[in-house]
Amino acid sequence: MRRWRGWWKVAEREQFTTFFVIGAITLFVFMTLTFVTVGTGGAAASFDFIQLQGEALADSNGAWLGTTFWLIGTVVLFSTNLAVLDMVGRVTADVLKTGPLHDNEKWSESKLYFIVVWAEILFGSVILLSGVTQPIVLLVIASSLNGLVMFVYSILLIRLNRGVLPREIGLRGGRLVALGWAVLFYGGFSIILLIDQGKMLFG
Repeated sequence: MRRWRGWWKVAEREQFTTFFVIGAITLFVFMTLTFVTVGTGGAAASFDFIQLQGEALADSNGAWLGTTFWLIGTVVLFSTNLAVLDMVGRVTADVLKTGPLHDNEKWSESKLYFIVVWAEILFGSVILLSGVTQPIVLLVIASSLNGLVMFVYSILLIRLNRGVLPREIGLRGGRLVALGWAVLFYGGFSIILLIDQGKMLFG
C-alpha cells in the first residue's frame, strides 16, 4: 500500500501537470494567437480560421512561419488520432480478454487489439469514402462517437473499481461520484444521438 500510494501521488501530479497546467497554457496561447491574427468575427467562427491564421503569420513573419504552423498542427492532429486508435484498441482488447474471452486460447490480447484497430481504420475510411469531407461534419461524427465510447468506458471503469480491484485501491468518494456523473452525462447525449439518428433513418 505504501508503494501504491507513492505511485498514485506521482500519477496525480503528472496528470495535473500534463492535462491541466500545460493544456490550459497551450489553449490560452492558441486562443490569444488566433485573436491577434484573425479576430473574432466572420471566418474566425469557422474552420477557415486555421488557414487564415497561417496566412497571417506568413505575411507578418515570413512564409516559413506559416508553413511551420500548419506542419505542427498536422503532426499534433495525426498523433492525437493515433493515440485515440491505440487507446480504444488497448481498452477493448483488455476488457474482452479479461472478461468473456479469458479462457479462450485462440484469441490473444494482441489479436484482439489488431482486429479492433483495423476495424476503426476501416470504419473511418468508409466515412471518408462515402463523400463526407466537410470538417464540421467530421467533427460532429467524431464527437458523437467519442460520447458513446466515454459512456461505455465510464461504466467499465466503475465495474473495474467496484467489482475487480481490491477495496483498498478502488476509486471511492468524489472520484466515484464523478464517474457516475460521466455515465449520466455521456449516456444522456448518447440516447439523444440514437433517437435523432433513428428519426433520420426511419422517418
